[in-house]
Parts: sequence; structure tokens; C-alpha cells
Amino acid sequence: MLLLSAMSMSVAACDPIYGVSRQATVGHMPDPVRVRSIVQHTPGVKSVRYQQIEGSKPLTLSGIQPATAVHTFIYTGGPDVHGVLQFTVDYRKRVDYSQTLIEMFKPPPQQWVDATLPVMKRIELRLEAEAGLPGLQGSVVQRCTGVVCP
Repeated sequence: MLLLSAMSMSVAACDPIYGVSRQATVGHMPDPVRVRSIVQHTPGVKSVRYQQIEGSKPLTLSGIQPATAVHTFIYTGGPDVHGVLQFTVDYRKRVDYSQTLIEMFKPPPQQWVDATLPVMKRIELRLEAEAGLPGLQGSVVQRCTGVVCP
């Protein structure tokens, strides 16, 4: 079962999660239409599905804050490319970026990792150049759990 949200990692902290996670904090939320176009036109990607959902409403000393906005781009390409790109914008306007290929209980197939990781990196280079996120790829922290990242 491919998890479609990096947020699931925190919710399912007790369950073993395996795969690839690439995360960074970025300066702003790029236009979702532009992001979808960038992902769709990246070599290796055949289809992209976009959804925006409302996340949690943090409780702070000054009261309940506006809900977190979660922008999710689920993409596939051929039988082996399976990725999820997310931008999460909190009430302070902090924007967290992530790309994931994760599964619960067992690692995703290694051929998925081998096919998807280069696509993730191509998307990041395009986001740097075309969506106003300079230095994105250099600031990304990658974690590989139960898989080999080339």
C-alpha cells in the first residue's frame, strides 16, 4: 500500500515506514498550477494528480490559528515511477517541501526507488529554475529507510 502523504509518517509513527523521503524548508509556496505543469512535463512522469486539503489548526498561546494548507501532487510514470510531492504552509507562512516514495510495513520495490529518485531530483532542478525556489536541491535532506538510494 503506497502511502500518498508524507504527513502519514508522523501519524503512523508506531508503524514501520520504509522508502525515500526528501525534505526542505523553502521561502514561499509556488503557484500550484505552475508546480503541476513542471511535474507533468518532467521526463519520466506520465500523470499528475493535484489536491489541496486543510490540515490541522494549531492551538497557540494566542488561540486557534488558521489551518495548515497541504498541497499534494501525486505522480506516476510507467510501472516503476511513484512519487508524492507536497508543500505544507502553516499559519506562520512557513513552507515545508517534501517528496516521498514510502510504504508501510515493507520497503517499496527497489526498482521503484531506482526509477523514482532520479525523477525527484529532476523535478527539484526544474522547481529551482522555473518556480522561484533557488537552492532547493542543495537544501534537501534525504532519508532512505530499508532501501538503497543510488
